[in-house]
Amino acid sequence: MKLFDATLDLASFAKGTEDYEISAVDTEANQIICNDLSGRIAEFGGGTIWFRGGDSALQFGRIKSSAAQTIDLLDTFPDGYAAGDLITIGAWLEFDTQKLINAVNSVLRLYKVLRFNSELSFDRETSVYDLPDGVSGDVRKVYLPLIDHEVLSHYWRVEDGKLYLYDNRRFRYLDGGTIRIAYADYHGEVGKGDTISDQVDRRYLRYMAWLYLCRNLIQTTHKDNLIATDMYNEAKVYERDYGELPNKQLPPRTLTFPSW
Repeated sequence: MKLFDATLDLASFAKGTEDYEISAVDTEANQIICNDLSGRIAEFGGGTIWFRGGDSALQFGRIKSSAAQTIDLLDTFPDGYAAGDLITIGAWLEFDTQKLINAVNSVLRLYKVLRFNSELSFDRETSVYDLPDGVSGDVRKVYLPLIDHEVLSHYWRVEDGKLYLYDNRRFRYLDGGTIRIAYADYHGEVGKGDTISDQVDRRYLRYMAWLYLCRNLIQTTHKDNLIATDMYNEAKVYERDYGELPNKQLPPRTLTFPSW
């Protein structure tokens, strides 16, 4: 999943989107013509467009204005769009392109996901290893190498940036094999070309980003806006019904026995 998918999913959930096929383009004027928009009022100015086919697929950006069949784009795209390409457009309403991006990234900044590191090599004579750079202290599982597979260890602990193994001589572990560490860490923001980890639950990301949008709307329009308050309360219901916090989607720490 990329930022393209996350923002489109959020927009579709938050305010609804519409799918069309491009009828003609004027790249010099940065315009798109959609015959199916004939008779529509100018409702897409300030909104977002997602390109779902052709050379411009997986690109998205801002709409400057719209008038009947014509959409004027504010953003330019490195790969060209053409007649016949499929697009999705969303009216601005309260949430423009940047707000959708901010909402997704606000969740990713606070979202821990499971990551893996395989930089350490097993040595039967070594029981203490420095954790590789970037590995958080929130280690959930440690896998040790046998000849043709790996096994989950239950005899380890992590302290002060070091991994302590207590069963390094107990089994026929493979010297020089890979120690695989599973650890939890924050996902972090993504840009338009970045990929969001598969460990991120799409439903959770959608609901929490929606909650962010509603909270932001209340704050920016002051709390006397009844519509914003209703939207926020609705989002809280979604959060309650979903009933999963990020850490609940991570595996618990393996039960360990760090001493004999």
